[in-house]
Amino acid sequence: MGRNTAVLHLLPHSGGGVGTVLRALLAAELRESASTIPSIASLERLNETTRCHFDALGINWVDCIGMKGGFEKISALIKSADIVLVHWWNHPLLMRLLFQGLPPSRLVLWSHVNGFAAPQSFFPELFELPDRFVFATKASLQSPVVQELPHELRRKLCVIRSCAGIPADAVKPCNKDGPFQFGYVGTVEPAKMHPDFLELCASAKIPTQCIVAGGPAHDELRSQAEHLGVGNQFDILGPVDDPRPIFRRLHAFAYPLNPAHYGTGEQVLVEAMAYGAVPVVFANPPEKALIRHGETGLITNTAEEFTNALCFLADNPAERERLVVAGRRFVLDECDIKVSVSDFHTLYEEMLSFPKCPHRLSLPSFDNIADGSPFHLFLASCGNNTTRNYFEKMGIKSGICSLPPEFTSITRGTPQHYLRLLGHDPSLELICSAYHSETGETP
Repeated sequence: MGRNTAVLHLLPHSGGGVGTVLRALLAAELRESASTIPSIASLERLNETTRCHFDALGINWVDCIGMKGGFEKISALIKSADIVLVHWWNHPLLMRLLFQGLPPSRLVLWSHVNGFAAPQSFFPELFELPDRFVFATKASLQSPVVQELPHELRRKLCVIRSCAGIPADAVKPCNKDGPFQFGYVGTVEPAKMHPDFLELCASAKIPTQCIVAGGPAHDELRSQAEHLGVGNQFDILGPVDDPRPIFRRLHAFAYPLNPAHYGTGEQVLVEAMAYGAVPVVFANPPEKALIRHGETGLITNTAEEFTNALCFLADNPAERERLVVAGRRFVLDECDIKVSVSDFHTLYEEMLSFPKCPHRLSLPSFDNIADGSPFHLFLASCGNNTTRNYFEKMGIKSGICSLPPEFTSITRGTPQHYLRLLGHDPSLELICSAYHSETGETP
């Protein structure tokens, strides 16, 4: 780029893996090039780690601008930017903003979910919105919605890996003495972790405890383990500030995810391989896009295969070491954050040739539902017609609502999430109160 290019990163918040990736990406970008001037606009509050990180880098940021009265501020920031990069996942405040429309801009949308399953699914209208649509994993290209896109929309697509790079202390191999150890590091909740996680790991009957680090549902997992009578086979730590000491201990990384999970790059898989822990996963599209079966890890299709894979790694140290060496070579060669920085700079060069134009998310209308209402935005975000129809019926009739498990979180683009952030809506209130009556949980 021949001049300094102002890139506005617009995102819902900086929690979880997205914050980790964004912090690493911008730090690397500033190290590698002086041609971009990044700034941040967050619809919700940035966490303290991210605030301090951006302050240290000299990056201008503003947060909490998705609430009442923030639209004018967002518009001014967008108008002053050369390029706007929206970090997308199904989030009520972002959905409302995109439906309201953005002023003239060169717009890139980078998806931080794989898009296969609601409530974090792609929907056709989403691809009409930006000038370029970026996937964080090549697996998203296989999404049914993407496969059915017309040619003119498929031309907008590209893939830039979502990756925070390789931890500096993982560049050299770890020496792992002592007995075989295995474990899980990541999100502990039903939307991400496989519902049979405890049984899958306990069935391997490995003498050492399975280490589990992460939240927020770690207490529930601990109670479940006690109920199943396998509590002594697990060391469930809850959230940890620094997972690196755990990775250094693990010989195998047991990472069975919910088949409907929303993840993309799975940074923890990259870090596990960098620290010499062999990943054992299920054959979900994002994991298959990252792990090479029998070369850098083990991909399984059934519960029995998963358990047997853990046993195989415990009993065959020579084969395990072969997988460790290949896995480390893969992440060091292909997952360096410089690759993502270079890919984005190439994209920015292309974007500067585009004229600025207004962008507005065009959504379908539904009978007897006001366009732009919280319930309308939620229904449109569901994507799949079957899912939309289910919630449309639930929102117009009384009675108990049996929510699918993936819609029971208070965040993640669920009815509870939309109601909490977008305010009063009779249909969403009906769904959430019915769920509360059925489960006794707070909606």
